Amino acid sequence: MIPPAFFFYGTLMAGMSQPLARVWHAGLSAGEAGWARGALWAIPDPEGWYPALLPGEGRVLGMVYRPLAGFDAAMLAAMDRYEGDDYRRLALPVVLAEGEVLAQAYVWQGALPAGAVALEDGDFAAFLARRGEVPYRGG
Repeated sequence: MIPPAFFFYGTLMAGMSQPLARVWHAGLSAGEAGWARGALWAIPDPEGWYPALLPGEGRVLGMVYRPLAGFDAAMLAAMDRYEGDDYRRLALPVVLAEGEVLAQAYVWQGALPAGAVALEDGDFAAFLARRGEVPYRGG
């Protein structure tokens, strides 16, 4: 079943230059800025940085995207494969300008790897810009 909304806070956001995400965004709405409760970490990888959302008391900034008619079960399965075993797709409350929505988000499971950096401001895109880093481009 296709969820009514997704909350992306990292490499799946539009404009992050992730090749696979560009394909999936063809079946998603333009997106609305929002935030979810949690703690955000940046994880280094030879192919770029990627974020990890964990339970916590901070705010994680991101975008809510809603599936359009072109978004199908194959796209959802491909997103789940891209995120892999380190993440679990869960429904989280996300605060938008006009209220709150329940959206599916990929939440980190288990221990963080060596080199993970806490993002106190909850903003993965700002972290990349501040440090001159690139988002993960593998897949």
